Amino acid sequence: MAHSTFQFLPDRPESPAMRPSASTLPPLLALALAVAPAATGACTPAPGYRVPTNLELAAAADAIVLGQVIGGVDAGTKAGTGAEPDEGAENALPQIVVHPIAAYKGLLPGQDFPLYGMSLATGALAQYAQPSDPLELEKAHPSAYDGACIRTAFAPGATVLFFLDRREGAWVPAGGPFSRWAEDVAGEEAPWVQLARFYARAAPVPEEDRKALLEAERDALLARADDPLAQAMGGDIDRQLAGPRAPLVPAEPAVEAPPPAADDGFRDPAGPSAVQRALDAMRADRAGS
Repeated sequence: MAHSTFQFLPDRPESPAMRPSASTLPPLLALALAVAPAATGACTPAPGYRVPTNLELAAAADAIVLGQVIGGVDAGTKAGTGAEPDEGAENALPQIVVHPIAAYKGLLPGQDFPLYGMSLATGALAQYAQPSDPLELEKAHPSAYDGACIRTAFAPGATVLFFLDRREGAWVPAGGPFSRWAEDVAGEEAPWVQLARFYARAAPVPEEDRKALLEAERDALLARADDPLAQAMGGDIDRQLAGPRAPLVPAEPAVEAPPPAADDGFRDPAGPSAVQRALDAMRADRAGS
């Protein structure tokens, strides 16, 4: 398996998939190959990169969409057949097709839409078909930790909650490495869907009011001691209250400038000034004459 690395910027990483165009195809192909599970060895988050909290993910995404994976196209095959080779640039990337069910932020896409750079978890990728754990609300799908840094393979028919950005007319993953941008859910009442709806509503609220809102919801959920789903949801809200996560890789320390050299125009405060040295030289000349 080839080993490839690429860096994500700390603030807003570029998404690994966009709709192809004549101007974007070369870098697009490179990024798609970089995130495809079958071709990727590892990715390298940049120093200082922080995995977004779930609240930050909901706040930054352009849309939060519940959808079903209804199909897909392998790299280099003709759209709609999955079999015939196609020389067209638009089908040079693998993709999945998503049928939108509901939107909890942004507008609901009006029709089925592709996600480029993604693959169906079949055949050689069947190991990535396992659904997300409904009680795991902190970490991303396990396949995100297997090379590509984000989830890129989905079981046919899976119902998934997608956090999406809009780039160059296409929907692309939001969040960056190891974010929960795409997790399997059982339906609209799944714990992760409930949390996503709550975070999308809470994110634009002023900070002090948002803190009180989060605390009240957390306390109400944790009070249901015999309900494991409520406990998991309350625990996740508590993590949002704790604030941003620590960087995955510490930021590189700033390099201090070296002290000025003795002859670069700066003088030792304890020594004579340039004016004083000139006066001393003049006195010495007069004494010698």
